[in-house]
Amino acid sequence: MQSLLPKRHRRILVILCLVVLAALLIPSEKNSPSASQRQSLDLSLKPQSSIELNQTKQTQAEPSLADIQQRPKEPQEEVTPVATTASNQPSLSKAEAPSATAQENPAAQPLAEPIQATAITNKLGDENWLSQIEQGAELQLGMRYPLQLQLPPSQQAKPNEQFYTLKRQTVKSGDSLALIFSRVGLSQRTLLAIDQLGGEAKKLRTVHPGDVLDFYLDGNDQLVELRYPQSKYQSLVINRDEQEQFQARIDTQDLEVRTNFAQGTISSSFWNAGISANLTQGQIMALAAIFGWDIDFALDIRKNDSFTVLFEELYVDGEFAGHGDIIAAEFTNQGEVFRAVRNEDGNYYTPEGRPMRKAFLRAPVNFKYISSNFNPRRLHPVTGKVRAHNGIDYAARPGTPIMAAGDGRVTKSGYNKYNGNYVFIQHSSAYVTKYLHLQKRYVKTGERVKQGKVIGTLGATGRVTGPHLHYEFLVHGVHKNPRTVKLPSPKPLQGEQKQRFLPLAKARIAQLDNTKRVLLAMN
Repeated sequence: MQSLLPKRHRRILVILCLVVLAALLIPSEKNSPSASQRQSLDLSLKPQSSIELNQTKQTQAEPSLADIQQRPKEPQEEVTPVATTASNQPSLSKAEAPSATAQENPAAQPLAEPIQATAITNKLGDENWLSQIEQGAELQLGMRYPLQLQLPPSQQAKPNEQFYTLKRQTVKSGDSLALIFSRVGLSQRTLLAIDQLGGEAKKLRTVHPGDVLDFYLDGNDQLVELRYPQSKYQSLVINRDEQEQFQARIDTQDLEVRTNFAQGTISSSFWNAGISANLTQGQIMALAAIFGWDIDFALDIRKNDSFTVLFEELYVDGEFAGHGDIIAAEFTNQGEVFRAVRNEDGNYYTPEGRPMRKAFLRAPVNFKYISSNFNPRRLHPVTGKVRAHNGIDYAARPGTPIMAAGDGRVTKSGYNKYNGNYVFIQHSSAYVTKYLHLQKRYVKTGERVKQGKVIGTLGATGRVTGPHLHYEFLVHGVHKNPRTVKLPSPKPLQGEQKQRFLPLAKARIAQLDNTKRVLLAMN
């Protein structure tokens, strides 16, 4: 045979013989003893006690890998948790019913899978197993026990939150609201709707370079909210409501108000003394306004005059946010002491309840000096003739604002070659004030004005030698010296208002006195 067949053919023949021999010696899987003795496994459970379950789990043999591979796959159903009670238990499904194989061989019960454990739990019911645990029963291994959990409202699912796009704009020199809205991508129609709101929304018209505007836009690039900070604790907010209408409001953060104090002694000027006492420019001007009806801060201030001030400081989240109002102050001028306390109505009164504010301002302009006093026999500087000077000339920079000395009605507002631009105001049947040589006039004849309203600016119109305000004060048609005339005072506090104010004033004055003693001891 070796001579008849080639060597390569002989090798193939040997391999075929080996394959046949291996097939005869190794039995097939179908004829193996383990396969003939295999039983179908039932995954369902018979209703039985917990003790029988434990015994079954201990005596049951774990299925082999071959068994698992031969087991037919059953479709899985989605299980929705259902709350059950002992009185309302769902019946077992067909998949949960005991199989015939399990009845024939109870010892072949397999381990319960999670679905069957859930079925047992549902049969027991929430109230059933809870009562058993309370009676001392032990929890069984491999069994699931339902817990009815109820989340508080704060932890429940919230509706989907909306997200907005923030576009921040810093106002530049030459910007207008129309240009700013255009940069953000908003229409002129939106700007017009906001501008027509009026009220607080008018503050948008006075934006200045450096101010910041925050625009919040929705997914459609429509304006939802506009925020314009007015200070560290106040913002103008314009938002769109559910009816697609805009509304404006002032949003104020919670403020912490603290009290601070300052004291100063005048050596050169009141302004320098205020700066040395760490007062702001606004506080210095406010202090002068409080005592301005009794003290002429241009002419009456002397060296060694002094002041003590109690004022508010505002804090937001522990950080300084600005200065508040002056709540009490004392000013000593040429040995005379003046005291003022802020009332709940925002006005200042003496500790006895008399208003600090008089019916008339002592000087209607913030002047540098008096160029000419009241003098009935003055020599006129232009004509050289003796002519009475029936008022006071206040010299100041051209364009300085001039204020109405008191409440009243404008009887004349005009121009002539002697007075230049002039304004006359009738305050009552007894009092008239006159303002001459104005650069510009801001009021018209017949207009009613309040004390402090700007009626024009200082100038040099008419027959004058330089820019100044000529101011006259008439009582029943007779010229009086504006600096020395006795000014009428408004009515003092009375009744319930006075009863509420007096204890407050007493406490504030006590604070002033304590502050002075502490500062004196420190020096």
